[in-house]
Amino acid sequence: MTGFDNLCMNCMSDTNGKTECSNCGFSSSEPQMRHALPYRTRLQNRYIVGRAKKSNGEGITYIGYDTVLNIPIELREFFPQTLCERPANGTDIRVIGGSEIIFDECLAAFLNYSREIAHMRELSAIVQIYDIFEENHTAYTVSEWSESITLRYFVERSGGNLSWNAARQLFMPVLSALSSMQAAGIRHLGISPDTLNIMQDGRMKLGSFCISAVRRMDTDLPPDLVPGCAAIEQYVMDYVPNESTDVYGFAASLFFALTGTMPQEALKRRNDMRLLIPTSIMRSLPPHVVTAMANALQVSPDKRTPTFERLRAELSAAPTVTATIEDTQRIHRSAPEPEEDDGKKGVPNFVWVILTCVAALIVFTIVGIIWISNTGRGDTETLASETSQVESATAGSLEMTLDSVDSADSADPNLIEAPNLVGQVFQEQTNSGESSSSQDYQVLLSSKQFSDTIPEGSIISQSPAAGTKMARGTAIVVVVSEGAAVRTLPPIAGKTLAEASEAVTSAGFTPTKTEEYSSGVEKGMVIGYKDVQEGSQMAYGSQVSIVVSKGPAPDGASETASDSAP
Repeated sequence: MTGFDNLCMNCMSDTNGKTECSNCGFSSSEPQMRHALPYRTRLQNRYIVGRAKKSNGEGITYIGYDTVLNIPIELREFFPQTLCERPANGTDIRVIGGSEIIFDECLAAFLNYSREIAHMRELSAIVQIYDIFEENHTAYTVSEWSESITLRYFVERSGGNLSWNAARQLFMPVLSALSSMQAAGIRHLGISPDTLNIMQDGRMKLGSFCISAVRRMDTDLPPDLVPGCAAIEQYVMDYVPNESTDVYGFAASLFFALTGTMPQEALKRRNDMRLLIPTSIMRSLPPHVVTAMANALQVSPDKRTPTFERLRAELSAAPTVTATIEDTQRIHRSAPEPEEDDGKKGVPNFVWVILTCVAALIVFTIVGIIWISNTGRGDTETLASETSQVESATAGSLEMTLDSVDSADSADPNLIEAPNLVGQVFQEQTNSGESSSSQDYQVLLSSKQFSDTIPEGSIISQSPAAGTKMARGTAIVVVVSEGAAVRTLPPIAGKTLAEASEAVTSAGFTPTKTEEYSSGVEKGMVIGYKDVQEGSQMAYGSQVSIVVSKGPAPDGASETASDSAP
């Protein structure tokens, strides 16, 4: 391309002077996004700004063009709209009065985070940043633009869900990249089907890196959280997310790819932790993959799969489901017929059942004849005795029949007796490799129920029941206790907001924050609850307000509370 005047502002292809792009259909009369840089703005006298593609609380993402390398690029501009503004058709930004300190802190975080991502150039499964600069009183990053579609759209276009074999090829390289990032202390905190993109060559890459201030609810920037992919701690005030937070988002995205549906929002899953998978899809997934997702999607961070390396081990614990199903079918098809014993075939079990029923019928007939012949004698005791004998004989025959069936089943090496899991701690049963029986069966959560007698986290019931014969390697579905429906508010006075929020969340409540002046409690420390007292009994999941001290009241100000966003 000799000039840049004919660049399409939507796809950066050559329009040949036409008002409508023949490549993407974009019209040159289409207006730019509000607050965004004008079309064809030059940055660093090198990058041409195109159409704004998306924005969030951190900034705006544009398609652009690198006039040195002659390639389309992705431009990311730090532009938190709650802290700054831009005049119409202008380029410089102006920080809103009173937001200068917060803006500078977030700008510094944007630059530092972008440099950390840029240092991870060896990771091919993440979007690469190759330039960072400051201009227009803000900062920008430059990445190579690649034509792609989101994982969300890819799954929808692929029939609504992917097989494990297909998903594994997409997700495992990203998992490896995330493991390396976490080792370097870099978090994403926004992994979702919208930040995972499928490239034209079929590979999947992770993009849309943003500072942590937009991946949490308790900051000065509007949050950018995808319901179903954001972990519970991203909604909790002053909680510092860690590697398990990204594990949750990754597992939720994998769950979506395999099932076509998102897990419920984390706040709702506190009351109902079930992961609903259609039966037809469940049967197609390897049990170890279902278990790995269940562990990685635990609502409580301390019960969740802690690292990507642990998740990799759990996802790689067995062959793919296709091989498992094919092998099972092959075993059944090639199983030899029972051999004849001395030229005589064994009598099938159903024949014994029929013979037993015939024998019982004959006995009842004899009793009927005896009863008829003795009508009028009033010998009810004899009748009762004879009937009892018949019932005992029939019961004995039935027991023998069942015993012979059980004996035949016990000879099958593919059958095991279901263990008794009632009363056991569910988390201990799902920890892979901690039990010698872990290869014999999988333990899957069906639902959670409140119970005043069974401790929280322990198993209330199971299917199949204990002692029942079940195929080796299949799942035992359990109902787990959620503890009492009414909970006690824990003591929080004197704690930091983070400590108090975690204590309230662990007790089963949803915390919000309220501030008020206090001459007796240090600024930033918790005074107590608003409108309720510690030790009070409240329903599980109730919202409670934590009162945080603002320090002594200034002259003329009263010690009244002021609510802030949770």
